[in-house]
Amino acid sequence: MIINPDAGKDIRRLLSSASYSGNFTKIELGRRVTLGLDSAGVDEVLVMHDNGGLGEDVVASLEGKISSRLTLIPTRGTGTVLDTIEGASRMKDLGVKSLVVVGGDGTLRAAFKGASEVPLATVSAGTNNVTGAFYDASLVGYAAGLVTVGGVELGDAVRRVKLLEVFVDGEPRDVAVIDVAGIRIPYVGARAVFEVESIAFAVFSKGEPTDVGLASILGFLRPTGFDEDVGFLVEFGNGFSEVNALIMPGVFKRVGVRRVERLDVGSLVSIPPGTYTLALDGERELEVCSSDEVKVMLSRKGPLLINVPKVLRICAMNKNY
Repeated sequence: MIINPDAGKDIRRLLSSASYSGNFTKIELGRRVTLGLDSAGVDEVLVMHDNGGLGEDVVASLEGKISSRLTLIPTRGTGTVLDTIEGASRMKDLGVKSLVVVGGDGTLRAAFKGASEVPLATVSAGTNNVTGAFYDASLVGYAAGLVTVGGVELGDAVRRVKLLEVFVDGEPRDVAVIDVAGIRIPYVGARAVFEVESIAFAVFSKGEPTDVGLASILGFLRPTGFDEDVGFLVEFGNGFSEVNALIMPGVFKRVGVRRVERLDVGSLVSIPPGTYTLALDGERELEVCSSDEVKVMLSRKGPLLINVPKVLRICAMNKNY
């Protein structure tokens, strides 16, 4: 289990009705995940060290009170996304069978980068939670635990979602699970994307009307699910359409759309030339200039997401719990 102490605390709390996800809340979520894992019969739960001490608090509160052994996994403690990547990578090397992240889409993306072939589940604790459905953390932990102990066949329990692979001048640079957006600001600054007027384009793998964030734009334009082998490049401006999208919790914006281009799995799309920062799953990460050739590929190499309701239903039907 990985808890992101910074999830749900960015600048969007000042600009929208997004809730604040405090440390106490995340500790309680972590406790419930762990209790679910224990109930499923998991032998050992690895918990990542984080700079907020949230993982340590979960371990301290439950150690000796449950059957599962609890082990803290140290990181370098950079206080950045690198801790999540490193923690997930160490857990993968130690042979974990599933990984639960308490955070948002960015946390899941970081965990995927560190442990790409480990089945993942998300407990929603960020601002935009496109990859994480709002199930009780106890049930998310229980489902991940059932996957771990072999309570369901892996093929029935998980689905591999799409991935957006970013190439700059022909070289792979980074990945995103939900969207890659070009922001007309030539520096990273505050990482969270909150000014939709500054967005020139976005490439989406998924977007449904029930999503929050940039994915909401595609959701109200061309609803697209995880299971569909298509994505879309959307250029913003006037001329083609306009959608009323939920950009942040409680904040609807009318967004003009200039052009929409379909992207099939396995194909590359060139993004419009210009000087941008590229936001990956809602976090500004890469700076590119007009001389850079930037392309995005839609693939089926994304995370193995645990289908929580399907796992629980299979186990109930099979009386396998």
